[in-house]
Amino acid sequence: MEVAGLVRYPPPRSPLMNLENAALIVVDMQRYYLESSSAFAQFHTDKEPGCLGYIHQRCLETVIPNISKLISRFESAGLPILFLRLCGDAEDRSDLQRTFSKVHHQAAERGYPGLYPLRSEPHSEVISQFSSADTERTFCKTTYSAFTSAPSFDARLQSLGCQTLIFTGLATSQCVETTARDAADRDYQIIHVENAQADYSETTHRASLYSSQGVCGGQILDTGDVLGALAHNDSN
Repeated sequence: MEVAGLVRYPPPRSPLMNLENAALIVVDMQRYYLESSSAFAQFHTDKEPGCLGYIHQRCLETVIPNISKLISRFESAGLPILFLRLCGDAEDRSDLQRTFSKVHHQAAERGYPGLYPLRSEPHSEVISQFSSADTERTFCKTTYSAFTSAPSFDARLQSLGCQTLIFTGLATSQCVETTARDAADRDYQIIHVENAQADYSETTHRASLYSSQGVCGGQILDTGDVLGALAHNDSN
């Protein structure tokens, strides 16, 4: 695929990084993003019918199964898995980044309160398919990047001796890419798992991966590549 004659997909791949000091990062795979009963889904569908169709289908058919495979393999290898959640603590959502706060209040004015649920509310939870998202492994943030609003996230990575972060989750061009860029600035090596991420359109998903690869200097791989690298590590 070419976009304005400038890029092609899939992107070129470089040799696999050593994954011995890697952590799997699962970004914002939360109920309010993925359940049609949530205020988030209902507001956006009312505002623009069908706008969530692509991301929901991709998550159901591709992203959730692939993240599940990665979680299972990381757990068997004894490697860290960290989950991120976007949610607030303040009733008026004043602690959310201004874009999230603005949309939250717009939705409330149109009859959809609770667009971005509070940390304590069920719709803010990581989806049930990922049962290992316990409190100890989960970090709540109020901004696009976990490094900006969840300082304990970076502290945990450092305490675990992590050097490579393997990114999965939602949305590729938003919280995934922003957290990856901040991670690169902190000297973490970056791997994006292309078929374990989703965005609101395929074009945006792909464009984000190219952008992030150029800035972060990381790699774009698929789930099979990562599983193969882990198997290679085990055999050495």
